[in-house]
Amino acid sequence: MYVAVDNGGTSTRVGITHDLTRPAIEVVDHFDTFLSYDAQMERLIKSISQLEARGIEGIGISLGGHVARDGRTVSDAVNLRDYEGKPYVRQLEQRFGCPVRMAHDVVCGLLGEKAFGALKDYDHCAYLTISTGTGGAIQLRKNGNALTVSISMGHQIIAGNPRVCLCGQTGCLETITGGKQIALHYGREASQITDVAFWQELTESLAIGIVNLCRLAYIEAVVISGGIGLHAPYLREHLTERVNALRTSDAYRLIWSELGERAPILGAAQLLITPEETIIH
Repeated sequence: MYVAVDNGGTSTRVGITHDLTRPAIEVVDHFDTFLSYDAQMERLIKSISQLEARGIEGIGISLGGHVARDGRTVSDAVNLRDYEGKPYVRQLEQRFGCPVRMAHDVVCGLLGEKAFGALKDYDHCAYLTISTGTGGAIQLRKNGNALTVSISMGHQIIAGNPRVCLCGQTGCLETITGGKQIALHYGREASQITDVAFWQELTESLAIGIVNLCRLAYIEAVVISGGIGLHAPYLREHLTERVNALRTSDAYRLIWSELGERAPILGAAQLLITPEETIIH
């Protein structure tokens, strides 16, 4: 049995699978993410401990923050600051005595969609999540060899944007598209905003970021996911329209996630069969 953990900025899910070659995850626990690292680790260990008697072969973790180069600690997490630098992987390895792998949730989302979802047929592809934050990952493949990289999609600067990001930089795309920063700026969730001008600004800025990414990295397909990306009623139509208006060729496609919120937890399990050297944190 393999354990997969989706540790997001808002909620955490713990799932199990017995076959890493199939998109089958049984979620056995679901709880609000603790902003305190110690409280989160205590709750997570309690949840996984209940599975020990069934035999744990490995634990894969999708986490809502950038992972350090060694893949064992969190280096930068705007929405989970208390997790930075803590021995996340080592604590679980010592407690459960099995291999533990961790990656940014966008890397896991990409691995999930690549194995079982919308990216199966693409060699050069990207996964974007528009949710609490705005993150991304790209995978480039040559001669059967893949390299997957987490990118700071939400922290590229959008010209004329005066907002100060939670990361400290001025002008970040995420100040326009990230759910947490939208709520701070407007005093309500993105799902509650029906103002056309708001969605026009969001989709215009996001389209610029997507086109920049595709042209810079020769991306063939971009999958859109995340709570806002998948469920905002105005996003899909407006974003497709704006990307099409900016594109100068048909070299890349904009598509929506087939796996939805399952992608990161499925990808967390895929970490256990993905060579470590193929992921750049």
